[in-house]
Amino acid sequence: MIHADHKEMVKFESKEDNDYEKVSDHLTIMVESAGSVIGLRWEEEVRVDAESFSVVLSLSEASGTDHFVARQAELAIMHKALSEGTGRQAVTLHGLGGIGKTQLAIAYAKAHRDNYSAILWLNIKDEVSVKQSYSRLAKRILQDCPSASQSGVFIDDKKQDEVVAAVKQWLEHAKNTQWLMVFDNYDNPKVPGNADPGVVDIRQFLPEAHHGSVIVTTRSSKVSIGRRVKVGKLEDVRDSLQILSDASHREGVIDDSNAAELARELDGLPLALATAGAYLDQVATSFADYLCLYRASWRRLQQISPEVSTYEDRQLYSTWQLSLDHIKQQNEISSKLLQLWAYFDNQDLWFELLREGRTSGPQWLCQLTEDKLIFTEAVRVLCDYGLVDVDKSSEGNVVESQGYGMHSCVHSWTVHVVNQKWDSEMAGVAVDCVGRHAPEKDVQHSWLTQRRLLRHLTRCWGFIIDGRLDEDGKDWILHNFGDVCSNQGRFDEAEKMYLRALQGYEKAWGPDHTSTLDTVNN
Repeated sequence: MIHADHKEMVKFESKEDNDYEKVSDHLTIMVESAGSVIGLRWEEEVRVDAESFSVVLSLSEASGTDHFVARQAELAIMHKALSEGTGRQAVTLHGLGGIGKTQLAIAYAKAHRDNYSAILWLNIKDEVSVKQSYSRLAKRILQDCPSASQSGVFIDDKKQDEVVAAVKQWLEHAKNTQWLMVFDNYDNPKVPGNADPGVVDIRQFLPEAHHGSVIVTTRSSKVSIGRRVKVGKLEDVRDSLQILSDASHREGVIDDSNAAELARELDGLPLALATAGAYLDQVATSFADYLCLYRASWRRLQQISPEVSTYEDRQLYSTWQLSLDHIKQQNEISSKLLQLWAYFDNQDLWFELLREGRTSGPQWLCQLTEDKLIFTEAVRVLCDYGLVDVDKSSEGNVVESQGYGMHSCVHSWTVHVVNQKWDSEMAGVAVDCVGRHAPEKDVQHSWLTQRRLLRHLTRCWGFIIDGRLDEDGKDWILHNFGDVCSNQGRFDEAEKMYLRALQGYEKAWGPDHTSTLDTVNN
């Protein structure tokens, strides 16, 4: 202590004064240690800043494998591209569907999770999906970073565009620079030559600030965001054998010559190898017998499906055809469900939606939807062969049953192979299910149900506008379609649907009927 008051404690008679020596010694110590103390304080501030933007890694929107095989060269290229330089770093993974782009992105995210404050996964299959991903991200950000609300992040399913803008603004914060965004399934991109009306422009969903890291997975070789990495087939047959071993749960696969011949026949395509392994896990068929069936099935497939014969990776189709043969043997209703699925969207198909088909649908659909147990058993058979899985995009965010989904390549197969030709009856069942399940606006949680219906409604609407499905007698369905789109803010589409419904009402009831006038009002 210094024996003085505040006025006198900084005044000394000489340098030999005991109090002066005390103060000067302490000041000297403080000066000498200032560098390290200030450095620690800056490190603490950086750490606190990072923590304030830290989000726990969640891959709920991605279906990862427990046994990732090979791809070390691609992982090294990605790491170099995403870790060197300043500003925004990006990588585009492009290649054939089923080649393993998503699995590669998942593997990178898991391996380098400690390098990022947040790894954010988005499904950019279409605008509906990516906006829903942003809504789920907003919820997770607010859970892990409550202070994000001060930056404008909020949750409101009815204001998805504003939610997207708020999350982007949070990502653009000057101190929030260590995030990684993964845009998965960018398969309908806005690029030259793509005239599809459903194209997605990824630029409107990317933060504008020149920081952070981005990974994009796409089938299109025209997408060029950052470093482009082509994901090709597995060149080493031992990697293919490892996938067969992991998926089939059989021992001795690596040294099995018949398994090696099958692996070479499947030519390093991960989805084909995994599907073959899943099939072999369910039956007692040997690798040699499977290979014989595979080759015979492909010849039959060429005969009955000429359109598929031009598809360069035909092993996908022959493998799924083999699975379908066994599904038919196990549960005919399961194969019928697979056939009907071609006329719905590939994601989030659920029990209550299909149950609407009991009103005017076929007998098998009435059997399928008699109760949830029968429905679940039929879907389980499809899951057993790897064709269908639980749809994780709606997990924990549904008001009815959990939905199921299938890979888009599998869905294309159901369209062109399972359905060898257009089936207007099946398409009509799908349209009827969607139209009947559209809830009234004042029903509790109606908005959530309408949002789930959007993807299926969009597909069914396509059948009508391209003339493949007769719209006579479907004016009430078109009216319901319009209600859903209107409530979801898709006014241009809603207007076209109302106009189609109006034509039907005027023809059937006249211009003064209440249904006609109600549609005119809408």
